[in-house]
Amino acid sequence: MQYILNRKNLGNISKAPLCAVSENRHLQYDSPKTLTEIQEGDLYFCLEERTVCISSREIELTAKEFDALHLLIINRKRVLTFETIAYHVWGEEYIDVTPKTIHNLLSRLRQKLQTTPDAPEYVISVRGVGYKFDAGI
Repeated sequence: MQYILNRKNLGNISKAPLCAVSENRHLQYDSPKTLTEIQEGDLYFCLEERTVCISSREIELTAKEFDALHLLIINRKRVLTFETIAYHVWGEEYIDVTPKTIHNLLSRLRQKLQTTPDAPEYVISVRGVGYKFDAGI
């Protein structure tokens, strides 16, 4: 997993955009703010801009889908239980969240991230326990 914390310190890395955003808009490279960006294979994730791209194509996620993906990415390869996911994604309302609700949310997220049949499955289900993030690269 490659963490990019400040694009100004990238040196010789190409200035080609990691993600082409809709309507000819590109991510700002010379922005004065520091962004939390994660590149995992073809998947690009930016926390502050709430942007997710796969193979330079922006993926539209709901707020809960984005929050769930963020939680899974920062806990890469760790299996997160349904309760942990509910607590961190729904906050104080997590008590009313069922495993079926989490399954539905992560099922939609998996479908959105599976842009091609040969693309890696980033969100892995661990039957009866929860989910984990693993790009398999």
